[in-house]
Amino acid sequence: MHGIIHKSLKGYVETELPDESWDELMDAAGIEPKLYLPVSHYPDEDVTAIVEALAERTGHTEETLLVDFGEFLVPELLDTFKAHVRDDRATVDLLEHLPSVYEDIARSNDETTPPDVDTERVGDDAVTIVYQSELELCALGKGIVRGIAATYDETATIEEDACQLDGDDRCELTVTVE
Repeated sequence: MHGIIHKSLKGYVETELPDESWDELMDAAGIEPKLYLPVSHYPDEDVTAIVEALAERTGHTEETLLVDFGEFLVPELLDTFKAHVRDDRATVDLLEHLPSVYEDIARSNDETTPPDVDTERVGDDAVTIVYQSELELCALGKGIVRGIAATYDETATIEEDACQLDGDDRCELTVTVE
């Protein structure tokens, strides 16, 4: 996983959950202390272990934490990958073009393996996103969608039509923006 996720997760914990010690959280997750650099790649399992430990320590569900972290993550993602995202797009336009954004990012770095994402515009203000990943981080995706909408001063309503966590082979989200 791209280091920007790991670095931003540390920032999220320090900013949004200041009562939590990053070093203690890393220890609880069974991860040796390390500096996460945004331009490097790290094991996916680090993120999932940290979120699991954070859920145990805070009493929040992993899903709640991932959605909240996804919203927090968006400004950093948009800044890091600004060369791949057009400035003149609004939420639905950006979401509709996620597959090409992911393809551009993957082409620019052989180590980057984005999730399998497909989209379909289903109206002027709606898009369906189909997500498949062994990581099953659909809650993070929901947070990212909400964060993108907030960036454009819009509100996203997300209807979940299928979810890997419920045994489906994919996550399918229909996003309507106001």
